[in-house]
Amino acid sequence: MTAVYKCPYDNLLILNIATTCEERNFDYPLEIIQFSIVVIDTRTKTIREDVKFNRYVRPIINPMLTDYCKSYTGIAQATVDTAEPFPVVCEQFCEWLQEHDFQETRYAFVALNRQDLWLVAQYQFLLTKQPLPAMFRQWVDMNALMTKVHQGQYSSRPEEDIIKNMSNFYNIHYEGAAPNAMDSSDFLAKVTKRFLDDGNLVTVNETLRCFFGNRNIPLTVDPEWRTKFNSAMEVHERMLPLISCHTGRFFPVEHYGMCHYCKNPASVCTGMEHKQYPKDVYEQLREPSVFAVKAGLVKGQHDHFGHFVLNRYRPTGEFQGAGVQGRVVAVADILNNRDGLVMKRALRAEDYHRELAVLQAMNHQAGFPNLHDFFTTPAHLGEVQYFLVTDYEGETLYDVSGRTKGGISYFNLMRITYKLLCILESLHMRGFCHRDVHARNVVIRQEYDGLVRIKLIDFGMSLPLTPPPAPKTDLTSWHASLEVCRGEAYTRFDDLISAILVAMWTIRLDPFGNDKNEYQARKVAFDANPLVWFTKELKWIGKLYNSIQLQRSSGYSHTDMFDNFHKWDPEFDPTSPITHSVIENQLRIE
Repeated sequence: MTAVYKCPYDNLLILNIATTCEERNFDYPLEIIQFSIVVIDTRTKTIREDVKFNRYVRPIINPMLTDYCKSYTGIAQATVDTAEPFPVVCEQFCEWLQEHDFQETRYAFVALNRQDLWLVAQYQFLLTKQPLPAMFRQWVDMNALMTKVHQGQYSSRPEEDIIKNMSNFYNIHYEGAAPNAMDSSDFLAKVTKRFLDDGNLVTVNETLRCFFGNRNIPLTVDPEWRTKFNSAMEVHERMLPLISCHTGRFFPVEHYGMCHYCKNPASVCTGMEHKQYPKDVYEQLREPSVFAVKAGLVKGQHDHFGHFVLNRYRPTGEFQGAGVQGRVVAVADILNNRDGLVMKRALRAEDYHRELAVLQAMNHQAGFPNLHDFFTTPAHLGEVQYFLVTDYEGETLYDVSGRTKGGISYFNLMRITYKLLCILESLHMRGFCHRDVHARNVVIRQEYDGLVRIKLIDFGMSLPLTPPPAPKTDLTSWHASLEVCRGEAYTRFDDLISAILVAMWTIRLDPFGNDKNEYQARKVAFDANPLVWFTKELKWIGKLYNSIQLQRSSGYSHTDMFDNFHKWDPEFDPTSPITHSVIENQLRIE
């Protein structure tokens, strides 16, 4: 064992990250769900058992973990449901660094390879629309170090099981449930210490830069890149603004946070602007990349997006309908040979712009319709008309629940309510309220993987949450909260209460009757003691109602709201799939 470690840093922060994921889909928008750090003090040559950082993180884009993700990471849905979102966790991490006096140029991150920082961390900050902090612009790629030092003896490619290869090489046992981020950090700390004990140099060998010559060479995109790791990494290297590059010469102070291409600090070379925009890559994609769209990396999905093209959309005759905000019809996109679309004509410009703002903000997010196109007709063709085109997302909950004999089961009712609240929370976190949540604005269908999912539609009444919008018209309805019926300013709690009333409506529980003039009085009576309306099996609905009403004064709490589900039946997972059947090509919820 060497007397003094060959390392220019006082501390090495051994980092590992777990993310949301979907099996065989590398076009998935990765979100951090666990962030773990173990510390090696290079001066005392010890792994600090007393100083660790481990936080679970609540994902926003896809708040519901896939079954594959839960199995692969070992992280339960309830764990992330009660966690803080990434901006809060990142702030907690910065406070932890200050608390333990970890000075920026005196520590370095150590990662298994480049993925945690180049791919995951960079992408996470793009999702939150924040510059990548200087601390994440350089790191030690331990896999690359071992490959260089132990040439011919150790080799591990990114798509391989690096942990298993390191474990076999050093005969260091992995303790825990791989790939839990904290267990992986503990393991990598032991590997790094062994590497140092053997007298090897550990220093930064990977940095991020804004420009790389190889990215100017045209890339022929593999048509199957979404399902192939190596092909996906080639595409992501072009899509992400900053690219990871190996460095053999790094000075901890002079080079800290600096882009090795433009020589600017992270405060100037922020990574928010792509200096080698891969237009050729996007043009080769058969479908827009969800990974890129979610992070705002695509400048334009296609040349006609947002522009009127005469006779582009042809009605298919599958269905049509009309509502207060507009008329809808099933259409096919002749220009792109695409069917399965819905075109909505908004009756008022105000409603069109409201809905467009929400659809753009929530595009490709779980629980919301995907925006295919939007346009207005030119004035020279007559009256200006306003159109939105989205994917067809299914039948309304109003229609589907009506064909279920005996009503929806208690378990499915809990699943639907839980998922609807998650969708509304995502909308609220983007700064919008819906203001018209009812069973005809919730759609449900069986998707390609056999699972039934729900989505929220019709955002013509949506407005920013701040400041709380005061109603210009009477919004009294069966699904509206007592406060809305009283004409009070709209808040997130009114959306959430409407979601509870949707659950009540689907099982035909009706405390309010059908006389609009009596709604307010009946809602006053219901609000005073909601629990008397529910059987023992449904008391959770009344408790959930009371919990949300209480938060009007105490402040919103994600944990308090969703704890109602877990406390009511600890053995039941409300994130589990909605059970259903399909009879004569019609969806039926059990």
